[in-house]
Amino acid sequence: MGAGMIPSDYIAAAGLSFRPLPKALASQQGRIIAHLRRPDGVDLGCTADLTQEIALYETPQGDPPLFVSYYTTDTPYEALAAELRASLDRHHLPHRIEPVASRGSWVANTGLKARVIQAAWQDSGRPVCWIDADAAILRPPTFLMGNPFDLAFVRRAEWEDISYLIYLNATEAAGKVLAEWVRLCDEHPNVWDQVLFSLAWFRIARDTALASQWLNGGVSRIPRPWIRDIRDRALYYPFGRKIRPFIDQKQASRRLKAYVNASARPKDEIGSDDLSADYRAALAAYDFNFDPQLDAVVARRA
Repeated sequence: MGAGMIPSDYIAAAGLSFRPLPKALASQQGRIIAHLRRPDGVDLGCTADLTQEIALYETPQGDPPLFVSYYTTDTPYEALAAELRASLDRHHLPHRIEPVASRGSWVANTGLKARVIQAAWQDSGRPVCWIDADAAILRPPTFLMGNPFDLAFVRRAEWEDISYLIYLNATEAAGKVLAEWVRLCDEHPNVWDQVLFSLAWFRIARDTALASQWLNGGVSRIPRPWIRDIRDRALYYPFGRKIRPFIDQKQASRRLKAYVNASARPKDEIGSDDLSADYRAALAAYDFNFDPQLDAVVARRA
């Protein structure tokens, strides 16, 4: 793991601990925030309520990762990436943000993500954190500093893996997931990168000891009316009722996808909504006996 720390020590800072995964899944308190895959034994899980998650996120335990991103040239993402760079510089966070030529569609452009991350991960020899170009740092993300997990990312509703923020440690296991993600993106340019990232995680976790942290979506602020920011600052953050966000996730892709696309969405484009019910259930239950082929992961279309 990273810098002499192991996941159990890291979560202990917030009074948390691991237990056998079946007990964690059966727990009615909080949600599973971390998973230790043990292919030759019993997997472990850590559950936490919101107060415990906040305590974990607010405790820096080491150096920040290298923040990695890219933007497509001659598109509105170029200006957004400049805002991201400025926010990283303001908080003295190391970064590597690269320009790339557009491949003509939003999905094809996002397929470049895995290779850009892999190059930075290999060149730097240190933990890296992907962050979308249409984001900005609101305050230093302490939960990524000295983080000993192989990977950390948002897993929503127990099955939907979100790729706007992905931490990859400088570990062999993280490298295996990254290599599989790159391979899948090359093979399936019509599939959303986060669908293939989820599949890469699942395939590698079947046979590899892998330590994963499921970040709370509350670490990011999403577009909303300004009055809600005022309300949260006054009534929620001071009392630990919500996570005070670290990242401003502008979700510009929802506005700019049509701009970047050279044509309408291809009929064979596959996104998170296309994942099969069986695969979603396998992710939620940590069932690694599920068939890890793309045809099984995607629901059949009429």
